[in-house]
Amino acid sequence: MYNQARTNVKTYDIHPSSIKQIQKGHPWVTVDKFSENFHPKDKFIVAANRGRPFALLIHDPTHKTVRARVWATNGNLPNQIKSFKNDLIKRLKTSIQKRLKSDYKKDRNHYYLVFGEADEIPGVFIHFLNGELLIQFYMEFWSPFQDFVIQNTLKSVNELLKLDLTIENIWIQNRSKMKDKARCLDPNSSFRNIEVQELGIKYKVTLGKYYDHGIYTDMAGVRNKMKSKLSTAKNVLNLFSYTGAFSLYALSLGSEKVTSVDLSQDYLDWLNENIELNPEIKADKHESICASTLSTLRRFKQEDRKFDFIISDPPSSSSDGNKRSNALADYSETLPLMSQQLNSFGRILVFINTHKVSMKKFEDRIRSVIDKSQLGLKVESKYFLAEDCPFK
Repeated sequence: MYNQARTNVKTYDIHPSSIKQIQKGHPWVTVDKFSENFHPKDKFIVAANRGRPFALLIHDPTHKTVRARVWATNGNLPNQIKSFKNDLIKRLKTSIQKRLKSDYKKDRNHYYLVFGEADEIPGVFIHFLNGELLIQFYMEFWSPFQDFVIQNTLKSVNELLKLDLTIENIWIQNRSKMKDKARCLDPNSSFRNIEVQELGIKYKVTLGKYYDHGIYTDMAGVRNKMKSKLSTAKNVLNLFSYTGAFSLYALSLGSEKVTSVDLSQDYLDWLNENIELNPEIKADKHESICASTLSTLRRFKQEDRKFDFIISDPPSSSSDGNKRSNALADYSETLPLMSQQLNSFGRILVFINTHKVSMKKFEDRIRSVIDKSQLGLKVESKYFLAEDCPFK
C-alpha cells in the first residue's frame, strides 16, 4: 500500500486472481489476504496490479464474502472519485434509456430499470412495479448516497418515462441486512398491495409486508421465451413454485393440469389469490402441494405420475426444518427423479439462483448428472436474463 501524493488516494494491490477475474469482466473482489488490508473507512479503493492503478472499486467492509465491487477500469481512476455523483446520474439515465429502446415492456408493467452490476451501478437494483419504484441496496456503501440515488432516480424516471411519480411511490429495501422489508417513503404507508400484469396475467404484489414482494421480475423474459414449449404441455409440474407465475402462465396457455409444489403454505395461498385475480384461469385445473420437492418426486414415482413439462426453480439453499439443502448438489438426486416422471416427449426446465455458480459450472453439473445416471436427456436450450439484466 502507498499514497499517491497528487490525489491523496490510497492504492492497494489486489490478489492476482482478482485481477484476472476483473479482466474477464467479473465485477467483484472477494475477501482474501489482499482485500482484508482495505481500510474500513475507505469508501473507494484504487486497486493496483503490482503498484499500477488497475481499477476503481467501491468498498463494502461489512459484507461476508464480497469486499468490493468494480466501479471503473479505465480513465483517471482517482479523478473518478470526484466525479462519482455526476457519473452515477449518467449511469442511471443510460440504464433507463436501455429499457426505452426495448419493446418487452408492452407485455408487462413490471420490470427492472437498474440491474446492479449489469448496468454498472454495483449493488443497486431498481424495480418498476406498475407505478411503484422499489430501490434495493445490496451493500452498505450506498447508505450515505441513498437520498441522492432516490432523488435522481425519481427525476430520471419521470423525465424519461414521461411519468409523474412522487416520493410516495418510492420504496427502499436494504438487502445487505437479512430480512429487512421494503420501506415506503410515504410515512402513512407501512405496506401496499398492488397488481402487476405480465403476458395478460395479473399478479398480486405486496410491498412493505414481507422480505420478497411476490414475483421474480427477472424471470418474466424467460417465461415469455417458453411460450411455444409450454403451450403444447397438457400436464405441468412446477417445483419450488413460490407464488405461481409459471403455473398461471402454463394454465393461461391451455394446460389441462398444473401441479405446484412449495414448502410454504403462505406462498401457495398467495398463488391461489393470483388465480382468483384471473377469472379466465380455471382453478379446478390447478393442484397445490405443500411439501418438499424431493418427497413429492418420490411419491410421484410410486404413483407413476407423468408430466409433459417440469419446472425446477429452487432457491440457492433451503431448509425443510430438518435438513439444509444446496440446489446445485441436490440436482444429482432430483434430476433423475424428474426424468423418471417425464413423458417421452416432455421437457425439463432447470434453474440455478446464485452468483456463486457460473453458467458453465451449472451446465457441466447438469450434463454430469445426465451422463452418470444415464438419463437419456439432452441440453436443448440455455436461457439468460437478457431483458431485465442486459448484457453490454
